[in-house]
Amino acid sequence: MKNKIYITFLFLFSIYITNSQEVSTFKPAKVTSGKLVNGMHYYIMHNEDPKDRACFYFAQNVGAIQEESSQRGLAHFLEHMAFNGTAHFKDKKMLEYLEKNGLKFGNDINAFTVYDETVYNIKNVPVHNERFLDSVLLILHDWSGSLTLDNKEIDNERGVVREEWRTRYNPKIRTTDTIKNQGLLVGSKYARRSPIGTMDVIDNFKYKELRDYYEKWYRPDLQAVIVVGDIDVKKMEQKIKTIFSNIPLRKNLPERISYNVPLGNDVIYLNVTDKELGAPEIEYYIKHAVDHNLSEKEVLENSIKQRMLSTIFSQRLQEIVQWPSSPVLSIHFGFENIVRPLDVLKITMQPKRDSLLPALQFALTEFRRLMLYGATPSEFNRVKSSMERNLNRPNSTGRSSIYNAIKLYEAFFKNHQLQDYAWEQRFELAYLKTLTNNDLLDYLHAYSTTKDHVIAIKGTDAVQYPTEAEVLEVLETARQVRPEPYKAITLDEKLMDLDLPGAQVVHEEKLKGGKTVRYTLSNGARISLFAGIRKNNDVYFNAFSPGGKSLLDETLLPNALYATVFTSASGLGNLNKIALNASGEVVPVEVKIGDFEESLSGYSNLNNIEKLFKGIYLTFTAPRFDDQAFNITKQNLENLHDVIKGSVQSDLADSLQLARSNYSRRETLFNKQLIDSLSMQSIKTIYTNRIKNASDFDFVFMGDIKTEQFLELAKKYIGSIPGNHTKEKAIDHNMKPRPGIHKVHLSRKMQTPQGTVNISFTGKLKYSNKNKLLITIVEQLLTKRYLEKIREEEGGTYGVRVKGSLQYMPQPSFFLTISFNCNPEKTDRLVAIVYQELKKLSKEIDTAELHEIKSSLKKEIEEKKGYNKKFFDEVIDGLKNNIPLLTDEEKTAEIEAIIEDDIKKLVLKINKNSRVVEGILYPLNNK
Repeated sequence: MKNKIYITFLFLFSIYITNSQEVSTFKPAKVTSGKLVNGMHYYIMHNEDPKDRACFYFAQNVGAIQEESSQRGLAHFLEHMAFNGTAHFKDKKMLEYLEKNGLKFGNDINAFTVYDETVYNIKNVPVHNERFLDSVLLILHDWSGSLTLDNKEIDNERGVVREEWRTRYNPKIRTTDTIKNQGLLVGSKYARRSPIGTMDVIDNFKYKELRDYYEKWYRPDLQAVIVVGDIDVKKMEQKIKTIFSNIPLRKNLPERISYNVPLGNDVIYLNVTDKELGAPEIEYYIKHAVDHNLSEKEVLENSIKQRMLSTIFSQRLQEIVQWPSSPVLSIHFGFENIVRPLDVLKITMQPKRDSLLPALQFALTEFRRLMLYGATPSEFNRVKSSMERNLNRPNSTGRSSIYNAIKLYEAFFKNHQLQDYAWEQRFELAYLKTLTNNDLLDYLHAYSTTKDHVIAIKGTDAVQYPTEAEVLEVLETARQVRPEPYKAITLDEKLMDLDLPGAQVVHEEKLKGGKTVRYTLSNGARISLFAGIRKNNDVYFNAFSPGGKSLLDETLLPNALYATVFTSASGLGNLNKIALNASGEVVPVEVKIGDFEESLSGYSNLNNIEKLFKGIYLTFTAPRFDDQAFNITKQNLENLHDVIKGSVQSDLADSLQLARSNYSRRETLFNKQLIDSLSMQSIKTIYTNRIKNASDFDFVFMGDIKTEQFLELAKKYIGSIPGNHTKEKAIDHNMKPRPGIHKVHLSRKMQTPQGTVNISFTGKLKYSNKNKLLITIVEQLLTKRYLEKIREEEGGTYGVRVKGSLQYMPQPSFFLTISFNCNPEKTDRLVAIVYQELKKLSKEIDTAELHEIKSSLKKEIEEKKGYNKKFFDEVIDGLKNNIPLLTDEEKTAEIEAIIEDDIKKLVLKINKNSRVVEGILYPLNNK
């Protein structure tokens, strides 16, 4: 017997040793990779998430950092030109070809340029057409070294890039650039470069300068082709070798130099102000050089330590800021990569009014406390257990093709291998078991040995800011202080006992389609359970009721705007929000009080399903109205107000909001008067008026829950919510624009002059699946037309946003909004084009464009098969708005049945019967 026990022990021990060795030995992902004779790398990976689709990435190990001073912006400009003509796809033929095959520019076709790299992508490519796959590879081939760079296209694109700069160079970007260039990147070439470049270069560079840069840096030895998806790997490898091997590597090309960011012993203080910024914020950075010599396993280990530290410290800070004595309203901690050679540890905080130095002192002291002692045992164990649960969660067997493709190009840039996903999970679990608080402390200390810190305070120029001497004194004091170890609030209080009388099922009815039963409980609540398309561990919940703010007295409307924000911050029952989260007894749900309905929504996994039901019950019967949460939330709203009102766009937004309601007295603007009028008593009145009657709500769930378990929980918790067997209706207060075209034209001073256009159309239209589809097609047809006319031909904007939608309450209506920022000198011309193209669409439709859009819509149906959340949203839309839930086959048939006349009739209705609000914001003195 002893021998048998001994042999069993040896066998189990050998398994343990084998598993330990397997985890400790790095295991790369199953990737076919290689290097062609011209130096180009390739990476190919089979992945079936999603099935029948593949993504193609083209990674270029060159970015803005390779530019000379006279070339600033050419790397990014080349990225734009890659879509404007290549050897095999003249002019815009590339995009036309891809869109004919169901791909959409911006969603499926895109690129980006940063300091060190440029990456192109063509995603969600159907794999069943071999010729199409060959063509996509040919596009990547042309990106490598066959751009035409036509003079006329270059000049057209100057305007597009200029408008991209104008749109993006907002106060936030301006201050971020200042902090980077004068603080984080100071002393490096990075500080003298920016991906978008300078407009002086963009406006004036010679054609030859762009071509010279292209020939110098777009070359196969700095490039990689990445293909991930449901493909035959061997066949794809042969295609890549055939198509890309013949790209020549030119001789006498310069070396790609890697640049560093020098670190020193300086503390840099920056006070960055801008008239268009809001309330002050403080950012504290510790700079840290990236170690490019780390192994793949060391990178994973550091990632785990960063995630643990970020979670532990962030949760601690969120607890502390709830204290009345806290000088900050919000605070965030984390690690961030700034450029390839530089990481930072970052703390950002939003101080309370007149508390800049106390807020900085608070943050630095708490960080010092973390540096000295690390996590408490309870903090460490709680976060560690949470990470282990996430790694062990069901159905966690792989990652999407897009995720893997991104990881592959990142591995190419780092000269690393992508790790096998299953091995990565096992490695992280094993590493977590060995990780200690001392490991976290060692990592923090290694990160913080340098004195190279940056403290930046940014905000409106209407505030008095501390001097550099005052800031440095706070920093030095925090370095010298030795605070006591952190003591978390002891949260021994348990959730109150629940009085649950329950209810019985009194009625059953089959919903349309016959697969789902709606049960009515004896308290009047209606409940239903839908099975998900894909079996997994997810449970989705939504409850809705007509009425909303339309049933409230006018005097309560200002408080109604943020009522649920305050209640969410308060907790439930006898527990405030911190205690509620710490208790783990409840899955809270989100509450919204909209214009014409109130709703609840939530999510849990199957293991926490009863906690979700408990959260629903408490949301109705035991909402909490906490004065401390009220005060903190109100101060956050005051800061939000300062941020919004600092923007030159805010006056236009307010004016449009009023015009769209025809200046109704019930329209509520977010302003200082609203904040001053807030009261917890009014919020309590609103909440208890709207969230009270179970019989006015439909409670809808989706998940792999057994019917018996579902009914038991529903009867117990939802059945215990009071219900008076009445059902409300929303009231139509006629809050819609006046007939005709109402012009809202404003002029304001701007630091970066630009025109802002927002034109909305609304009118009556039946809410139906067909009309939802038609308004989507109109949206996409207009997007194509405005892209061509306003962006490409006029060079007047970086992009036009077109949004079409339907609304069921208070009456079925359509909404169509067209908005963009633009060259202020072209504003009126571009507005005229908006109306011209909308009128043209009622008379003529490009058959090819319609075919492209229909192909793209059908492709989206295929790609979203099996997505439970998407299906659940469709279920809720159908139940709320009384339209049938369509199968994928029915959706496809409906798309195919759409004809040009259907679209023309809708557009004619938009042109003739719409109530239009035309909003334009001009720079002052521009008009």
